[in-house]
Amino acid sequence: MTISAIMIVYNEQRRIEATLRCLTWCDEIAITDKQSTDHTREIAQRYTNKIIQVPWQDFRPAEIQIALDQATSEWIVFATASDLIHPKLAAQIRELTERIDFPYDVIHVPFRRYVLGLETHRSPWYSDLRPIVFRKQVFRIRRDSVHGATSFATDRHFKMPDSNKYCMYHLAHETMESMMDRHIRYLKAEAQTFPPQIPLRKAFNPILRSAFDVVVRRKTWLMGWDGVALAMAYMSYWMLRLVYIWERRRSHAPETYRNIRESILQGWEQAGATKHG
Repeated sequence: MTISAIMIVYNEQRRIEATLRCLTWCDEIAITDKQSTDHTREIAQRYTNKIIQVPWQDFRPAEIQIALDQATSEWIVFATASDLIHPKLAAQIRELTERIDFPYDVIHVPFRRYVLGLETHRSPWYSDLRPIVFRKQVFRIRRDSVHGATSFATDRHFKMPDSNKYCMYHLAHETMESMMDRHIRYLKAEAQTFPPQIPLRKAFNPILRSAFDVVVRRKTWLMGWDGVALAMAYMSYWMLRLVYIWERRRSHAPETYRNIRESILQGWEQAGATKHG
């Protein structure tokens, strides 16, 4: 069986080559480039000619479909520019997907998610296994979601043995600046896709869940100041998500500020006319 890697990228010149080198074991690599303004596209062309450039947009699910449509293999590896795959894990995946009698549609691989340089089971982002490899025909995309945009139309999932070494390394958010940059990009999409018929209070629920995650489920605070930093970074996303959704629904700031400016400037014009009169 053949296997294709798919990626969605934007301005990843600093990281993309390392990721692509870790995907050369695949039969092909298909990329959706969101009009990168750096050298991302030129670097990617060294590894694949399957690159489709699309207009910049915040809504990620549509871009996944474009990359998927380019892929010709039965099996798909879904990677990002944050990902590096260990060669022994790649060999194990290849062995599984080439088995004619392999009865599964989705493969959950060992996955270590680093955020701000930290990876631990106390992290609110902690993952042990992730469904990164799957048969193309079972993949489904939800266009009304951002982080929950993917699903699988099958119950035939295979979970690989966990490993702290032979895994996919997800090196996200090297700095707070890069984290906030991605937050803003995703949050715009979150606000656009939040259904208008759902009460705003529903956007508050994830904040409560994130607080539960860091305080009770993961006990992130046991990491000391490292835990405090991770907890605040994690919860900030859901807090800002609520603000973005609120802004889209209820904020009249541009109109309010425009009216104030016009009123004040009109006052200055009247004051000037009175002075000269």
